[in-house]
Amino acid sequence: MDRLNRRDMEQVLGIYAPYAIRDISLNADTETLVVQIEQQLSKRGLFGSSVPKTASKMARWQHSKTGRFSTIIQMPVTASTFSKSHTLNPPTFIGPENASYTYQLQQIVLLADSKNISSETIFALTGIDRKLINQIILDSKTEQQESQVNNQLPLETDPVWRAIIKHESSFRSNLPSLKFLIARLELTCANSKDDASVLQDSIATLRQFFIKNRVQLKSEYAQIGVNQVTEKPADTAEKKTGKRKTLTADHPIWNSILSGDVDLLSKNIGLNMFITQLKSLYQKNDVSAEEKLQISRELLSYLKKNMAKLRSELVVISKLVSQLNEKVDTVELPDENDAIWKKVLSGQIHIETTQMALKLLLVKAKSSDDEVESCKSISQYFARNTRALSKEIQQLEQHTAVAS
Repeated sequence: MDRLNRRDMEQVLGIYAPYAIRDISLNADTETLVVQIEQQLSKRGLFGSSVPKTASKMARWQHSKTGRFSTIIQMPVTASTFSKSHTLNPPTFIGPENASYTYQLQQIVLLADSKNISSETIFALTGIDRKLINQIILDSKTEQQESQVNNQLPLETDPVWRAIIKHESSFRSNLPSLKFLIARLELTCANSKDDASVLQDSIATLRQFFIKNRVQLKSEYAQIGVNQVTEKPADTAEKKTGKRKTLTADHPIWNSILSGDVDLLSKNIGLNMFITQLKSLYQKNDVSAEEKLQISRELLSYLKKNMAKLRSELVVISKLVSQLNEKVDTVELPDENDAIWKKVLSGQIHIETTQMALKLLLVKAKSSDDEVESCKSISQYFARNTRALSKEIQQLEQHTAVAS
């Protein structure tokens, strides 16, 4: 490639100072053009001598095509290459730190995607690999979602973090690493005699853990009032039409609150005292399903009467409901002809339930002579009431898993 003028090639690719082409290699067989770039940033001594920065690794990005050749950009990068000052307005011929494509290629794909152009059409027009097109679109959506969630996450000054570390709220987690971290931070604060700087450092550590492990912390995010569920097209259509679903007393969210599975982290003393009183009634061993429903009605009525004072709590409940609804949407019940319904009908599989309607249906189905129709009625009842029968469906799933 000695005949190729590197300065001309820099103009073709849009490369400018302090970046320059160091080497170019072309493989006609694979139709690949590899362009090695160097960043000519250096510290000058007293006599104008330069001290080059030491590169830590070689970055490699897929660039937009040059003619029929797939263009690869290679550049040795340093610790400062991806610093905030460099990434605020980065050159288009390099790419993000953990990506395999340049900013220019990213811009081409995302611009086409924003115009509702399919990945197949983008491939036909640009020759960019289909997998890479889909990866760029996916990375963009993930980055937007992470940014949205992190913006919703309470700041380090929010008292919710102190409450978690000090166990001043009924925060729950099933993630061992988070449990261990909270225990360690609690011990650190206790040993420092609640030194303000140590406590603030612990809060910063806990919040950073939430940011790094957000995928594993959906229920934990919900407990501090942050919803990670992305909005579905159906939800958007519902907002546009102005139709809103009204919560009823039989929604499982009230069972989650009154059973202590989730905490609203409310600062309203009146609400906290009322929920504590209702919990003591709801969690009694001899309480019936109808009595539980009545307790849920009282909580729902209290929230409606005090909507103006309980806006933050209602937002938390709304987000929790969205998560529960999404979970219900993903439930896949066995087909109505599946053998599992015969086992339920015959009593080989015992379903423990507090739902009186289901109990009556099972009694009626077992007394019927038409086995096929009885199995069908049980299957259809589960399909119509997936939200209310989440515990019963879990029992079915367990039996299915054991059988398989």
